Amino acid sequence: MGLSIHYTGTIRNISFIDQLIDETADVCESMKWEYTIIKEQGDEGVNGIVFSPENCEPLFLTFLPNRRMCSPVSLRNKDLYAANGLDPELVYWTSTKTQFSGPDTHIALLKFLKHLKEKYFEELTLDDEGYYWATNDEKVLFQRFQEYNYLLDAVAETLSSIPSVPGENAESLADRIEEVLKKKFGGKSDGDCGD
Repeated sequence: MGLSIHYTGTIRNISFIDQLIDETADVCESMKWEYTIIKEQGDEGVNGIVFSPENCEPLFLTFLPNRRMCSPVSLRNKDLYAANGLDPELVYWTSTKTQFSGPDTHIALLKFLKHLKEKYFEELTLDDEGYYWATNDEKVLFQRFQEYNYLLDAVAETLSSIPSVPGENAESLADRIEEVLKKKFGGKSDGDCGD
């Protein structure tokens, strides 16, 4: 849980990857963001750069030889998609939580991604839970951050109020947590018949 962006794309030309890496590394150095360059060989080797602003999950700009964006993490777990009946195209989607880095970092990332989209991408699809990507409206983004922060704080407060039960097993604790959260935030409990 936490405000995130979800993205997928195709780089215009495989030869652009090195330029994208160099430009992104320069930005990371100037912003003091951690980054790692990835160079792998083979049909499923990813190449690109992974970077992470402070208090932000990593953002993957890594590509397969077919020019499609794919994080090494998704690639490593691709067999799980099919085994669980999920769309195999999900391997090409990546998510990055920006919740704890704040709205200013969120804006900086999205502006940078828009720049990269124009310069390097054949297509880049991004789903922004903060709505900034589509609206460029900082007020909307700040409101979304407030809503997510309120929810996270409310859940944390609720969970901290659950008394411990000596000798309780994990399943029983999980059931109690679920019941408390349903009572606090809505949803049907196992005993609700509902219409």
